[in-house]
Amino acid sequence: MDDDIVISGIAGRYPESDDIYEFWEKLVNGVELNSSDARRWPVGYLGLPPYSGKIKSIEKIDADFFKLGRKEADFTDPQIRLLYEVVYETIWDAG
Repeated sequence: MDDDIVISGIAGRYPESDDIYEFWEKLVNGVELNSSDARRWPVGYLGLPPYSGKIKSIEKIDADFFKLGRKEADFTDPQIRLLYEVVYETIWDAG
């Protein structure tokens, strides 16, 4: 019996990209994905390097779609928001 592996859905968030397709296009075209802006943390905060890749729009979530109350959505950790979105997109991509 062979142990076959099937990847049937994929999604993700990458620096300066909304999805894997935008990320791939930027990689292929040599677009710089690191920046030195203070969008998320001040430059040099806790010894962070001056240049880093930052994910776009971490503060947004479609609370109604995910059946979250407004207050719950406002206080949900951005990583959990991204997890909800990426898991849904992966399942959608898998068909």
